[in-house]
Amino acid sequence: MDTFSPQIASDQDYASAQSNTLNEQERQIFTEYAELKKVCANDYLVSEGDGDTCFYLLVTGNLVKEQSGKAKMLGMYQQLEEGELIGLLSFFTEEKHLNSILARSDSEVAIVTREIYDSLLTEQPLLWKKLQSIGLHMMRKHRLSIHLDKLFGPFGVMLPFVLTDIENELEWVTLPSGQTLFRQGDVPDGAYILVAGRLQMTTKLLDGREVVNDAILAGETIGETALLTNQPQAHTVYAVRDSELVKLSNYSFELMLQRNTRAIHNIAQILGKRLTNLPVEKGTTKAPVRCISLLPANDNIQLSNFAEQLCSTLSEYGSTKHLSSDIVNSELATEDIAQSHENEATSLRLVEWLHSQEDNCQFLLYQSDQKWSEWSARCVRQTDQVIVVAEANSEPNLTSLAPHLCGERQRWSLVLLHDFDTDRPRNTAAWLKSASPDAIYHVRKEHAADLARLTRILSGNAISLVLGGGGARGFAHLGVIKAMEELNIPIDMVGGTSMGAPIAGIVAQGATADEVMRRAKQAYHKIIDFTFPLVSVIAGKRISQTIREQTQGWDIEDYWLPFFCVSTNLTTALPVIHQRGDSWLAIRSSVSIPGVLPPVPHGDHLLVDGGVLNNLPVDIMREINPFGVIIAVDVAPPVGPKAKSDYGTEISGWYLLIQRLFPWLKAPSVPSLGSTIMQAMVAGSALKRQQIIEQKQADLYLNIHVKGVGMLQFDAQAKATKIGYKGSFDRLKAHFKSSDEKSEISQEE
Repeated sequence: MDTFSPQIASDQDYASAQSNTLNEQERQIFTEYAELKKVCANDYLVSEGDGDTCFYLLVTGNLVKEQSGKAKMLGMYQQLEEGELIGLLSFFTEEKHLNSILARSDSEVAIVTREIYDSLLTEQPLLWKKLQSIGLHMMRKHRLSIHLDKLFGPFGVMLPFVLTDIENELEWVTLPSGQTLFRQGDVPDGAYILVAGRLQMTTKLLDGREVVNDAILAGETIGETALLTNQPQAHTVYAVRDSELVKLSNYSFELMLQRNTRAIHNIAQILGKRLTNLPVEKGTTKAPVRCISLLPANDNIQLSNFAEQLCSTLSEYGSTKHLSSDIVNSELATEDIAQSHENEATSLRLVEWLHSQEDNCQFLLYQSDQKWSEWSARCVRQTDQVIVVAEANSEPNLTSLAPHLCGERQRWSLVLLHDFDTDRPRNTAAWLKSASPDAIYHVRKEHAADLARLTRILSGNAISLVLGGGGARGFAHLGVIKAMEELNIPIDMVGGTSMGAPIAGIVAQGATADEVMRRAKQAYHKIIDFTFPLVSVIAGKRISQTIREQTQGWDIEDYWLPFFCVSTNLTTALPVIHQRGDSWLAIRSSVSIPGVLPPVPHGDHLLVDGGVLNNLPVDIMREINPFGVIIAVDVAPPVGPKAKSDYGTEISGWYLLIQRLFPWLKAPSVPSLGSTIMQAMVAGSALKRQQIIEQKQADLYLNIHVKGVGMLQFDAQAKATKIGYKGSFDRLKAHFKSSDEKSEISQEE
């Protein structure tokens, strides 16, 4: 990642902007362009709640700004000076006036309309720049005051004085999308408040892996933990999209804490959450994304219809606004304002308007232009998730878009649109030759279920299913899938380990519950081909052939549903997560129980059953689906085999065989080879399983006790399926009924 120094406003510009009063020379120029207006004593120039399309300069007279809320009841007001600008905040934000302006005596003001203001850029660039700086400062200060009051307050009528106290200690920081604010291990130099945008925290573990932590949303603090503990930064923080922050020095941060004792309580809550690394709560303001952008992969795709459909389905999860360049130009009544560059007069107005749209909506859906433009670039910089949309049957080439999506931290996904009657996606791998999306989603046109699935994923409401290993006990997964279908609970993404992998693979192909059960019964009826146990108990020919038949040549990226399975690399002793490539080889690796099936060679490495290290990969699914619902199905026995008799430290298999052939001979009770191998395999992932339960990583943990079904008892499918169905139906029904009720309450609020 490139080293980045946050852009901080210069002292001269900032000091100039802190005062919203023009000097005498500036006033003279101002009045030459403006219209003059008389305001009689005891009349209001503007009233709180009024809208306006102009701003004012007090030329002569006595005007006061009445305070709002409790301060107004106390009769508090602010005396305005001659040369002071009035209504500039409302002018830039296009929001209603926050205060009323009353004339205490006959006064005169100069009025500047939007046309006059725009003309100043070319005719009086220095004055225009001064007005622009003052406007930017006022907008920043207004947003900051809201966040400060929530974080450190409430300050009530004292808020303006608190701002005045710390104003000289503040540094405004602009952080472009993808750039780093600070890195793990850096020495803290202050605390930050995110005023606009979105940040992401990550942590580098001792083994070199990077873990994604909480997102930081507007109005939240970052860096305060290291500041208060006097320790190096515990996380790396970067901008998911263009962001604005204010940096509080050590002095100003301590002053905020001293001003209000409740501030200590608020910060303590933040510290507690960060230090304990609690999972992100769903259903709160920390939604997975707030702003989504759609980009066309090429000239063949028309985004408008798809954007309108997606906007409609997103609205089911919260208020949603569709923004295209044409829509923006129309709503702001300004030609080509959507194409504004940062140094243009209209840019500040556009940015603030977009911020206000985000404040008022749960989701913003940005639609890029057909040809790359300034608006297209803004769509990428301004959003949390970029979606490239392509016709599945078009030329699989993303070369033209790749330069715009190549940032190290840039997250983007590919949506491939298929014809309605498409039986299965094909050749998705060709799209990956020129680019590397984080995720791939397949959607059939006019197919409501496909669009609904994509919407749930993007809005953070995806329902994902994780199927654990357990040999033939894994047939209980079939009963869970049947129960979900009967309860109309969709499966949006699926993953599995060991026996959970092939069943998850059939689900990911888009099969119904009946089809999954039929194919599983047909496939796994006779798959045991015992061999002389030099490498494994089972030769693996039948099960390999069965998996080939069931995967039917699908690549994982061709599956209708996002899918993964897990194997274990014996060579490196690390888990392998399969999300791309040949599905049969991935699934065959995931089911390779050590000692039962031969390991699968992968280059010079050997892959075996994923259950060795992670028999129930909920943690992997949580990274893929951080905010949605995860249903985890655990079919591994809760406890291992017990010693039913003392058979000593040695035993002859031939002796046991003879005793079983002649049942009247008394034989010692010993654990079976299958149960010993199975329990030994999952023992390594027992701690991870316990963490899943204790940390509630899964929203619904279904521990199905599949009694009476052995690990290799593949003829017991019907029995295991029935157990899975009975063990899950009522719990699924209760969980989603409760979730629906909570959702209704949340929407009402």
